[in-house]
Amino acid sequence: MDSTFTLYLVSGLLALAPAAIWLTVIFKKTKRHGLQVLLFLAGTLSVIPIFAMQYFLNFFPQFSIVNFLQENINDQNFNFIVLFICVGITEEIVKQALIRFIDKRYLLIETINESIQFSLVAALGFSFIENIFYIYHIWTNLGIQQLFIAYLFRSIFTTCAHLMFSGIFGYYYGIAKFSLNIREQSEMAGKKHHFQRFLARVFNYSKSQAFKETTILKGLFIAIGLHAIFDFLLQLNQIIPVVIFVVIGYGILRLLLKQKTGRLVLINDIDNVRESSMAKTDEEVVVELLGMWFKEKKYVDVIHICERLLERDPDNKVVQLFKSKAIDNMSNNSIYAKILGTMFPAKSISISKLIKVKEKDTKEEKL
Repeated sequence: MDSTFTLYLVSGLLALAPAAIWLTVIFKKTKRHGLQVLLFLAGTLSVIPIFAMQYFLNFFPQFSIVNFLQENINDQNFNFIVLFICVGITEEIVKQALIRFIDKRYLLIETINESIQFSLVAALGFSFIENIFYIYHIWTNLGIQQLFIAYLFRSIFTTCAHLMFSGIFGYYYGIAKFSLNIREQSEMAGKKHHFQRFLARVFNYSKSQAFKETTILKGLFIAIGLHAIFDFLLQLNQIIPVVIFVVIGYGILRLLLKQKTGRLVLINDIDNVRESSMAKTDEEVVVELLGMWFKEKKYVDVIHICERLLERDPDNKVVQLFKSKAIDNMSNNSIYAKILGTMFPAKSISISKLIKVKEKDTKEEKL
């Protein structure tokens, strides 16, 4: 058997070990494992555009940004920063394009958490192939003695870093995907979204479309920035800062996955959506009151009103978002959060009374 093939085969088996461990961890938290295996395999193909670009630059070095920087700029640190930003842009755009394509084609994502989790799976596929080539390169150029530490570092920290970059993008993509409901809820809670409104006017977008596109770009820019920082620190051999950076990023991902908002199913089969037993105008008045109380941080009252509303309109996504966000916001400053997360006291709140109070307040404001 050819020695090169043997080295690649062994490198592939070594790279498969951390990928299998991470997949097992993700599978414990998710369903639809068959789809995720296919997504992992699709993630392995996402390296093709990057390899194709490198192959192109080998034949046409005049288009290489690395050569341009080396010839025109003497500041090595600046060159590294620009280079790693370009690497981050390329890799993150390829990974996020894969998620957007598959989700658009198969309607894969139903919750924000699923958007994060599927992004993690796609990133694992990318990282798996990348690790094969890195292991092979280290083995053939530095020898097997240098391979062990490099292998452990890439298996734990570099793979985790890829998960962090893609997971954070996945979070913002999930928010963007459900932009209609999330934008409406956030505006009622007091957020203005001035920049999105500006874009909507300039590009003739709807408010939801402007919110969606800017949220996706925000997630992409954050992922690219984190990727560039990681690569830059690694290039300077700042191992301890790299470890701290990855651990903090992993902690942020865990916090995002624990949010009740992220677990809320924001897609329903339209044929199965239940009609509200409440008049639309009355419901709008109460939802407006929800927004006011949410701004005032009256989270317990918000939760109780949401419970009453959902008895009348169980598929109202804006109300469900208010309830989930109220629970998430309480988690840091209230002992009731753990209780209210699974069980709500039977507090008598009259919807009709709330409507009358709101209408009275509105009349007084006009006077």
